[in-house]
Amino acid sequence: MDSMKITENLEALNVLKKDSQRAQKRGLPFMMASVVIWGMILGTQLLDKTVSAKNFYAFACSAMLMPLAFAFSKLIRADVFRKSKNPIDQLGFLCTMNQMLYLVIVMWAFSQKPEAMVMLYAMVFGAHLLPFGWVYDSKAYYVFAVADCIGAMVIRLAFGNVAMVGFIICMQIALYVLLFQEIRRE
Repeated sequence: MDSMKITENLEALNVLKKDSQRAQKRGLPFMMASVVIWGMILGTQLLDKTVSAKNFYAFACSAMLMPLAFAFSKLIRADVFRKSKNPIDQLGFLCTMNQMLYLVIVMWAFSQKPEAMVMLYAMVFGAHLLPFGWVYDSKAYYVFAVADCIGAMVIRLAFGNVAMVGFIICMQIALYVLLFQEIRRE
């Protein structure tokens, strides 16, 4: 393949990416939903319940992802669930759904290592953000994916689950702000 054809293909790919980024507002509805979900998880960690009960409630919070993302997409006029032939839209949705497969690790921790379950959930959540750096041409996703994973582990080990969940909430709010600024610059 000659360099001219490669350049044309890259330009076509960038057009598809820009279209997806504008329509989906760089995944902002999902980040908004994650702030709410992690807020709910913080509430579970503050309950006077057993670790197993807190873990069950925290795990159940993930069921709210799609309804919340849908509601936030309507609120900010993003089209994250559009039926499109744009393969970048499909890739973004696949990356979101990929987190559901990672939740198998969290399920294992639920029964085998319950005291670490919420930390693993936070690390899985953070790790799944990495490919969105490419999908949305956003360095913020790259940085926050790594920072969420490492920060969740360090803060959980040093200060416990409540501090770690608070850290994730703060990180998600910061990511939301950065993504919102990226959208405004478009």
